[in-house]
Amino acid sequence: MTIERTIQSGVHVIIPRRNLTGGGETDELANAVRDAIASGADRVVVDLGRISWVNSMGLAALQRIRLACIEAGVSIGLARVAERIRNLMLTTRLVFLFDTYETLDGAVAAHESAA
Repeated sequence: MTIERTIQSGVHVIIPRRNLTGGGETDELANAVRDAIASGADRVVVDLGRISWVNSMGLAALQRIRLACIEAGVSIGLARVAERIRNLMLTTRLVFLFDTYETLDGAVAAHESAA
């Protein structure tokens, strides 16, 4: 299992433990978000603090996750985005589509107040 899941203050936190490069780890992340939505989550934070790289397939997966959340009326944010990933997201302009937070606590607090 390459994904860790927790709930903090009612916010579903999903933590990938492997770089998102389009393999099984990317599918596991998408499945974890879908499972959270199916279980009634209305707030999701993906904590990227344990990974250092996302390729184009990983970026596409993040975009699909974002769209799934929007369609379900679920707020989504990204926490602890590494500088290397943030730069890639800036180049592809995806950074403008996600709420990003320096810390997991900050992301949870922001989404907790959005309830």
